[in-house]
Amino acid sequence: MLQYNVPQFVDQQDKVIGPLTIKQFMFLVIGVVLAGFLWPITPNILFFLIFAIPVLVIAIMLAFVKIRGQTFLTFVINVIIFFIQPQLFLWSRDPKSQSEIIVRPTVQKKDTTSKTPDKQYSQRRVEEIAWVLDTYGQKTVEDEEET
Repeated sequence: MLQYNVPQFVDQQDKVIGPLTIKQFMFLVIGVVLAGFLWPITPNILFFLIFAIPVLVIAIMLAFVKIRGQTFLTFVINVIIFFIQPQLFLWSRDPKSQSEIIVRPTVQKKDTTSKTPDKQYSQRRVEEIAWVLDTYGQKTVEDEEET
């Protein structure tokens, strides 16, 4: 019988550029490029540092930070979706459909002579039924009428 190699760690991305995946490398490159575009726009080094440091920190967080096993980008998207969607779920029936469902039964006289008599259960019978329920049907119970 032929043996085949089964791939392992299929949920991990390939490390292509040194110890970085392509996604991590792209986040870092985009952060450095954005910081580079800020250099000619800012009038002095203080303003450059005020704007460039948050951009680089966000790029590093997007590249390396994982929160509860999910990437920082996925976490941020989930937080945004959480705050956008309503949190209170109420069920209410449509009043129009409710009026269609309600049908008033016609009043009929009940026949006082019933063919099936009311069953009276003894304490022993109730205990047997409780035992069947407790044992998940392992013990069978016969009707009193059959015994």
